[in-house]
Amino acid sequence: MDVLPLADFLVLAYRPDLDVLVARWLRPITLDELEQGYWALLAEAERHRCRRWLIDVRRRRNTHQLGARWMVSTLLPELGPRLGGRTRLAYFLMPAFMRDPEADAAFPPPQYFEDKPFVGERFVDEQGALTWLQAEEPPHLPHGG
Repeated sequence: MDVLPLADFLVLAYRPDLDVLVARWLRPITLDELEQGYWALLAEAERHRCRRWLIDVRRRRNTHQLGARWMVSTLLPELGPRLGGRTRLAYFLMPAFMRDPEADAAFPPPQYFEDKPFVGERFVDEQGALTWLQAEEPPHLPHGG
């Protein structure tokens, strides 16, 4: 396993046995750290040609509305061109986050992902997230078809 610590707030590890890139946030972060961390995650994904990401946010605890907007407008549009296919992002979080209205507002609804080169889902157990990451997606149908 290839492990890369990023300062004191994020550890990245590539799991070649699963072809999964694991990002574990280690503490609450600032918007600048969020951006720095996700750019590092994308760089590691490019290095390993990996489009399956397990993002562990259990220790981060803070939902970032500005960070969510930055991801949607800046980071996520880069995934398709830089990784060459549909990227799967599995967010591993504490059960309390699933009931947090602010966190829910920051995470797009399922229909948002339909025509995007990425898809995201939230999980409260790591095995469920890994199973979802390994699942094959059905082929995309063109709109109207």
